[in-house]
Formats: sequence, structure tokens, C-alpha cells
Amino acid sequence: MDELEDQMVVKTQELTEQKKGDEAVAEATELAQLDPKDAIVWFMKGKAHYVDSQFEEALSCFSKAAEIDRENPQIWHMMGYALITLNRLPEAEQALEYVKATQPTNAEAITALAICQVMLLKPDEARRNIELGLALNKSVTHAMLEHFHDKFFSISKETASNTKAIIERILETIKLIR
Repeated sequence: MDELEDQMVVKTQELTEQKKGDEAVAEATELAQLDPKDAIVWFMKGKAHYVDSQFEEALSCFSKAAEIDRENPQIWHMMGYALITLNRLPEAEQALEYVKATQPTNAEAITALAICQVMLLKPDEARRNIELGLALNKSVTHAMLEHFHDKFFSISKETASNTKAIIERILETIKLIR
């Protein structure tokens, strides 16, 4: 990667962090044309699409990044989020299991895995991963669970009432042990 590409990666990251998805996608698209064989480029492009709520495109970019760099847990972590958003839960679970295996102290990935497992109606596995997430980083785990509850579970018409009940019980338990 040359200096121009490095600057473009930094700019794409800044735009992504500022939630300027359309601008980040434009920058990342140009970057991908310059260096289509770089996993970081495809990862950044995927994140830009994800921020812009273009989840299929994000998944496609994360997949290209994973083809180039199969063992990078960050790629699989973001791919897990995209797969959850697209309701491809068994694939999301596999991606996040990989992240957990390679980064056993990554509370964010472990909590995402737990959320995925709740959605797959695997309450025992979900509970174990939530407990692990809480042990690793209680504030991150709690914030993620509340975010997913507020932005997805509580308003989703597709989420079964028993799944909503599991998440609500978990949130109540966390509030008690805070």
C-alpha cells in the first residue's frame, strides 16, 4: 500500500466513524479500484457499506476480504454483524464462533454471538456467552444487549415473543448484578 492508499484508508475510516456512509462508500470504492487485492481495502469498503445500511454489499466486501485474508478475526466479526442483520443466523454464528476461538477475550464478539444464539433459540449457549461477555466487560455487554433490544428485538414483528422474553429476562438479570 502506498501513501495515497494509506491516506484514503484513513479518510474512509474517519467517514465511517462519522456515520457518513455514502461518502465513505465512494472513497472506499475508489480505493478498491486502486488496490483490489488488499484485504484491508475490502474490509473498509464493507464497513462503509454497513454504516450506509447496504448490508448485502457489506457482506460481499467482507467475503472478498476473507478470501484474501482468511484468518483475520476483525473481518469475521464484521461479517457476523452483516449476517445477523441479513437474518442469516447459522452463518453468523459460525463467523462469530471463529472470532471467539481466535480472540477469547473479545466481549463484543462474544455478546454478538450470544445475541445470534438467542435469535436461533439456543438459550443455554446464549446464556453462557452472555455470562462470559459480562465477566470480560460488563459495560460493553450490557450496552450491546440494550442496543439490540431497543433497536431490533422490541420493535421487530418477526421476533418471536419467546425470543423477546429471553432477552428481557437477561437484561433484567444484568440490571440486578450491576
